[in-house]
Amino acid sequence: MDVPTQGRRLNGWKEIGSYLGRVVRTAQRWESLGMPVHRPASRKRTAVIAFPHELDSWLVRNRPRLDSFEPTDTAASTTDIADLSERLRRLQKEASMLALEIERARGELPGSLRSGSSSLMILPERTD
Repeated sequence: MDVPTQGRRLNGWKEIGSYLGRVVRTAQRWESLGMPVHRPASRKRTAVIAFPHELDSWLVRNRPRLDSFEPTDTAASTTDIADLSERLRRLQKEASMLALEIERARGELPGSLRSGSSSLMILPERTD
């Protein structure tokens, strides 16, 4: 195995992904695009190592190809998760406010409409 000895070495997919600013699965998929990783003893399923200077050169040469590859990445980044969590929190708050408005509106309806004796479809009052 011809492994460069100069510079820092990244050990394993977690370090490689972190260096690239990507999740582990993306780094593993990029191997199929020719990303330079080294496997000791040329075994298929062993630990991998990479060298930052090789990754940097490969990234420069393959940036357009990687940009088109990115949308298929199904793993969410930390930022995406934080954004989704904030959006979920806002939607939950909005749902609570709408539920309160519904309860308030039910209380303002005449009794005949609340009981369902009209042709309007009104949901029954909650009993809990």
